[in-house]
Amino acid sequence: MLKKEGLQGMNSFLASIVGFLNGVLAIFFIIVGAGVGHNFYEQGGLVIGLLVGLIVAILVCGLLAVFISMRSELIEIRRLLESRPN
Repeated sequence: MLKKEGLQGMNSFLASIVGFLNGVLAIFFIIVGAGVGHNFYEQGGLVIGLLVGLIVAILVCGLLAVFISMRSELIEIRRLLESRPN
């Protein structure tokens, strides 16, 4: 079984990977949106697709970023509560 320190290290590692993948996912949404827009509309479809992809990336990846940020803030709160004298 993993010790507490090992488990915390693994959680931090996985959280950093999720943060990186969030950025990759945002770029993916924008590129796919541009491709779909260009395929559906010949005139100006690329711009429309880029805008739709950007909006989807902001919504999905923004929500994921909020959860990642909440995790780091909760860890900081826990650290402060543990270091406080009773």
